Amino acid sequence: MSFEFVPLRLLAKDKEDLTIVATHLQDAMLPLMSFVYEPKKETFSLLANRFCWEHPPIDHEGAPMYHRVHSGITFNNVEKIHYRGFDRKKGPEILNLLTLQAKTGAIHMICSGNNEIRITSKKLHCHLGDIHHPWPTRKKPTHIYEHIEQMQGAGLLSAR
Repeated sequence: MSFEFVPLRLLAKDKEDLTIVATHLQDAMLPLMSFVYEPKKETFSLLANRFCWEHPPIDHEGAPMYHRVHSGITFNNVEKIHYRGFDRKKGPEILNLLTLQAKTGAIHMICSGNNEIRITSKKLHCHLGDIHHPWPTRKKPTHIYEHIEQMQGAGLLSAR
């Protein structure tokens, strides 16, 4: 089984749109060195190594094969960027994005490890676009509820 790759191109102009973008960016890895804030242009851009949730796994030699792809993200109408939980110059070198949230006057990029990027914005305007073709990976991001189910199945944790 294979799939035809069609690069993802999304535009978010409201909270509902941003929820769709956030779904596609869940578990994306964000290298800090890719962050570019241009105050004069009022833009904040970054690269993401995103998991392709939109593609089902492919059976390869009896095991599931997933995909990741490099994507570009740009926020327009940006007034200020605030980093919480980490020093951009000291690391971590890569953040794991959990979700995006739109609140009045700001977009919050919530990352694991209690890290966050708050983008103060006059008006929500976000572009997400895949840059390259996806590459295969055997690793699928897991979440706490999946870990609990695995531990219960292995008899390491009792079900309540």
